[in-house]
Amino acid sequence: MKSRLKLLVHSVGMRHGLIMSAAMIVAGGLDYAVNVLAGRWLVPVEYGIFVSVAAILQVVLYVSIAIRNVVAFYTAELSQADPGTRVGAFVQSGWRWGWQWGLGATALFSIISPTLAHLLRLPNALPLWTASLMVMVLFLRPITDGALQGLQAFTALGLVQVTQASLRLIFAAALILMGWQAVGAIIALPLAGAVALGLALWFLRPQFRRESKHAGRPVSWHYSAYTLLGLSGFAVLTNLDALFVKRFFSPEVAGNYGPVVTLAKINLFLPLAMGMVLFPKATRRQVAGRDARPILLLALAATLAPGFFLTMLYFLFPGVLVKAIFTSAYTNPGLVLGLVNLAASLYAGLNIWLNYALSLERPEFIYAVIAILCWQACGMVLFGRENLVRMALVMVSAGLLANVAGFATTWYPVTRPKAVALASSQ
Repeated sequence: MKSRLKLLVHSVGMRHGLIMSAAMIVAGGLDYAVNVLAGRWLVPVEYGIFVSVAAILQVVLYVSIAIRNVVAFYTAELSQADPGTRVGAFVQSGWRWGWQWGLGATALFSIISPTLAHLLRLPNALPLWTASLMVMVLFLRPITDGALQGLQAFTALGLVQVTQASLRLIFAAALILMGWQAVGAIIALPLAGAVALGLALWFLRPQFRRESKHAGRPVSWHYSAYTLLGLSGFAVLTNLDALFVKRFFSPEVAGNYGPVVTLAKINLFLPLAMGMVLFPKATRRQVAGRDARPILLLALAATLAPGFFLTMLYFLFPGVLVKAIFTSAYTNPGLVLGLVNLAASLYAGLNIWLNYALSLERPEFIYAVIAILCWQACGMVLFGRENLVRMALVMVSAGLLANVAGFATTWYPVTRPKAVALASSQ
């Protein structure tokens, strides 16, 4: 195991990890700058609206990541076995699927927006109708991003991510200055996402030029279903606190909780990058009958260590950090900031376990995540409706349980190479 870890440190996989990590850190930093800018330029009540709508979009984002992972999974397999026309045919069919389902999802989101606005105690449905523009993008981007990820075109994928984040910051600043308030900060995301989608299509033009004669390997709906279930569960788990506070606490408390959400989300920048690299590489190693656990250990170490360091800082200087970053308009979050960040650090580890489980097709962990989500939701209602510290403690417990479940359900080695299994089934 030690010798394999040393080889991995100097491998192509490590270079890919560094490329994606750098890109995602830059993109995450720019996205974080949008949240800080909104926190500083918007009054707390408007910022509370922005944070709650952003949390809903985060849930939709992870649904789109489920689509991306399925596309990446099959693109990686097809490119390993046959790098020719079958990959292009698969990407083209995925693109057509994205348009069909994206239009339906956008229409549905627009219809339910007034109901969601009432549940979240928003003044009107306009922020959610604005956010519905992003739904279409989130059904098309996973097709292009998943294809780039499966082909291990990480430099192109990183440029797409950084382009979207850069333009989002520019658009958000301009629209807020124009007086669009929270709506301006929200609409900046679909505008930037549409431009980034065009860039991704440019990188994939060889795949779209190929004649679509071969259908490639058909998609397993069972695999797709539990991928969607797992990533949707993760999305709700990691964004439930923002929605919970907006629903059960006053607008003032929800506004003051916004900086806590923003600071805690820093911990998810690196895991998203590591997960994107881990997924296709673990899939390919399993296809070849090799042990993928050394990659898992490196990803976990790179993910958890920064999160725990930030947690220490948040416990020591909560008021100072919030005042310095978000101005004195927000109250000192006290112990809540450190606890929520500890939970976010554990969620970051959960994200790595989730990508690993999906790459090895182990749905047991997915079912465990859903059970843990149910515990977190029930625990928040039972213990956290009037106390943010107790709500945060419930979140920490859910994060701990999720990491233990990841080890219990995915650590055991592969006993049968996947390549053998595929060959025997054909």
